[in-house]
Amino acid sequence: MTRASKLADVENTRTIQPERLVGSTVRGIRVTVVSGPDMGVDAVLALTRGIVGRSQGCDVRLSDPTISAFHVELHAVDDQGAIHVKDLSSRNGTRYAGARIESALLPNGATLEVGSSVVRIQLDAAVEAPLPDLHSFGELRGRNGAMREMFSSLQRLARTELSILIEGQTGTGKELAARAVHDASLYAQGPFAVLDCTAIPSTLAESVLFGHERGAFTGASERRIGIFEAAEGGTVFLDEVGELPLELQPKLLRVLERREVVRVGSTTPKPVQVRVISATWRDLRQMINHSRFREDLYYRLAQARVNIPPLKERADDIPLLVYHFLQRLPANTQGARAISPEALQELMRREYAGNIRELKSAVERAAMMAEGAVITPADLAFERILSGERTKAQGSLSAPAASPVGADPNQPLTPFKDAKRTLIDEFEKDYLQRLLHRTGDNLSRAAALAGIERHYLRDLFRKHGLRSDD
Repeated sequence: MTRASKLADVENTRTIQPERLVGSTVRGIRVTVVSGPDMGVDAVLALTRGIVGRSQGCDVRLSDPTISAFHVELHAVDDQGAIHVKDLSSRNGTRYAGARIESALLPNGATLEVGSSVVRIQLDAAVEAPLPDLHSFGELRGRNGAMREMFSSLQRLARTELSILIEGQTGTGKELAARAVHDASLYAQGPFAVLDCTAIPSTLAESVLFGHERGAFTGASERRIGIFEAAEGGTVFLDEVGELPLELQPKLLRVLERREVVRVGSTTPKPVQVRVISATWRDLRQMINHSRFREDLYYRLAQARVNIPPLKERADDIPLLVYHFLQRLPANTQGARAISPEALQELMRREYAGNIRELKSAVERAAMMAEGAVITPADLAFERILSGERTKAQGSLSAPAASPVGADPNQPLTPFKDAKRTLIDEFEKDYLQRLLHRTGDNLSRAAALAGIERHYLRDLFRKHGLRSDD
């Protein structure tokens, strides 16, 4: 590699510094009840997002019995001079101009029917709001305005003992946010105990949460402590708390209220001192409206709420994240540490259903199997094959003649078995060629990098005529 190319690689792996934004203009929402039991109520939401409903946890609380606990969410879209309205699966619905709506962008000054009440929603006067000069919090990274505001909120919340509910789609980094709060809190010296609520066996749910005494049930051969005792002096992170069985929710509420647990098979309460952070991709307010989540438990878990935006709403963060993932590759791992501008643009054009987790996996796959020190579009084409996606390859990678997916509908289809075999064969050959190149034709190193047995890999090389010696 020439000195010029090495310098180019260093330039490509630079750390992007966030722009310093001194402030932004934000607008709240004014909600005025023009008819119904609460006629005359006039409230202004201090933030750009808020909820109208009967629950005490709502930003605008109304007494109309035909309104659901959490009825409708309002979000000011200032750059369009409009308000996004989302019905939270309310019992009697939300209507605009006589039509029932689930999610819609409505003009400033629109009139909504919620239950038997009519409310007017308007954008309030604009105010100057400083934008925090933060571009990271723990392992989270972002230069997007919404991310900076979230970092600032998490930083302030970490200093409190409030229970926090972190909301966001799968793969947005909810557990990373919870760990960052723990590390910046008064509980940092204690353990960080994670409970995946989707993986709790129904027959052992109480034992997992609260522990059990020896002989408490069949198979309880010894005493075990639960997640709360294990996290004493630290933080309990309840991941995907929306999946918690309904019958277990009042027992969790009792622990949060009394700060004590009673092991299964015991009658003696044991005090626990822990911080509770929860996360969910579900909208718990909708679940409350459908009686699938307890409202009183929600208040205990969501003393403060933080929403992590999906990657599609912060695509401007992709370059920063890509360079971060490249720099975090283990030092003893062979792989590219740079990316070409063309490849970076391709990553920015993709859609990521799995959010940050999917982007991270794509970057790591491309880096590990890149031909050189810089990830190119051809490497990304190969990464697509590794990830199981069927795309047209670039450079040295060519698409199979008989593509089982995306073929011209007017052409006869190749039999499924033959098309599948062709795709697998081409993938295997391309993968093995790159593997040989990366490992210097060393079979043991190649087997270790590929994660398969040496003898099986040797058979694959022979099958494709790439290597015949032992």
